[in-house]
Amino acid sequence: MIEGITAGFILSLSLFPGTVWLAKVGVSGNVRQVCAVGAAFALSQLAWLLVAVPGLMLMTRHLHLIRWVMHAFAAFVLFYMGYKFFRARKATALDDADALAAPSQLFREAFRRSFAMPMRLPAAVAILMATGVYVNHPPTPAVLPEVMKGAVVGVLWWWGQFTFLSAVFAKRVPQRITLKSLNKIRPLCGVLFVCLSGMVLFFAD
Repeated sequence: MIEGITAGFILSLSLFPGTVWLAKVGVSGNVRQVCAVGAAFALSQLAWLLVAVPGLMLMTRHLHLIRWVMHAFAAFVLFYMGYKFFRARKATALDDADALAAPSQLFREAFRRSFAMPMRLPAAVAILMATGVYVNHPPTPAVLPEVMKGAVVGVLWWWGQFTFLSAVFAKRVPQRITLKSLNKIRPLCGVLFVCLSGMVLFFAD
């Protein structure tokens, strides 16, 4: 279960633009709008993990002859994501959101954009490999419920806390302090994903 929690948390952490957008909605919108955006991001991450967890199990069981290829590709994905985080632009403002739509429309738009990001599925699989989920446990269907329960906890942990903070404190805390805190996520993710790429290669042995 701990591997699922870790994977869900890190995959959600990596959606830095979504976290910034959630803070912007907190500054410019109301609680219902913030909750709609937070729920959309959480569901999109869970949807990809719902595909990635059994998909990786099947690959581990049936593609063991190309184990090194799988791990090398996962390491490349994670290293590339770390590189992109180091080069990503800082968030510079939180009060520049246009007029916000109704919560239902914000939910659909946030879900569509986060779900459609092309790196989400490779990232989810690579992060699961970096946690060693099918190194510490056999790749059998019996493991799936525990991993998915952990993934739900990890995803809700990240988006739940940021939805709460955005809904309650975004208008109260000076923007410069919030921006400073948000922009620490970028280098943190850069270092984290580079380290995870090394972990994937370690588990290939």
